Amino acid sequence: MLSVIPSLVLFGLAGAISTVPVSITIMILLAPEPRRRALPFLIGSVAGSIVVVGFSAVGLHLLPGRPALNQDEILAWLGLLIGFFLIAYALYLFGHRSQSDSAVLGKMKARFQSARPWEFVVLGLGLNLRPKAILLAVTAGALISVREPPLLQGTLLVFAYAAVTQSAVVVPISVWLHSPQRAEVPLTAIYTWMQLNGQKIAAIATLTIGVFIVGYSVVQL
Repeated sequence: MLSVIPSLVLFGLAGAISTVPVSITIMILLAPEPRRRALPFLIGSVAGSIVVVGFSAVGLHLLPGRPALNQDEILAWLGLLIGFFLIAYALYLFGHRSQSDSAVLGKMKARFQSARPWEFVVLGLGLNLRPKAILLAVTAGALISVREPPLLQGTLLVFAYAAVTQSAVVVPISVWLHSPQRAEVPLTAIYTWMQLNGQKIAAIATLTIGVFIVGYSVVQL
């Protein structure tokens, strides 16, 4: 169990490094009646990660005719695959300046006023269906499945991955719940800063994690 945790944490961090979830979270917290929206969004986001990773782990475990390969080699090759994907994605972010995220966020912000709580649950669930999120979650499920842990340990690993990859949602909401009035100013500053620098920071962090995962996986081969 312990041998798979570093890889799960790295994949979880790679999933957390995205401007969209944290921007949506802060927008919700700064909008009117944030508690009515933030908690359903949090539930949807975390539940979505748990479902995708859990189904991936169970599905791959039950897959008929699984080849009997060395577990460490499988983990290493999966790490190399995801590491190179993250490096390519980071290079794409460096070279591609898109305004599509800002446009989507603007439309969401206008929609928040009339949206019902259940719609924020759906929004949280939906963010787990982005291509990058699905790829990382399925890979995390594969890592868990390969180790064939007991039910309790496997469940803990699924929850651990979900907690890490959803930290961009969990942390801002937790800070806001602790002190809503004091959190408003820093959250506003973070949101403004992310609109200006978020893509560059995400690219740098994604590249760093991708290189680290590739290096770690090469050592394991």
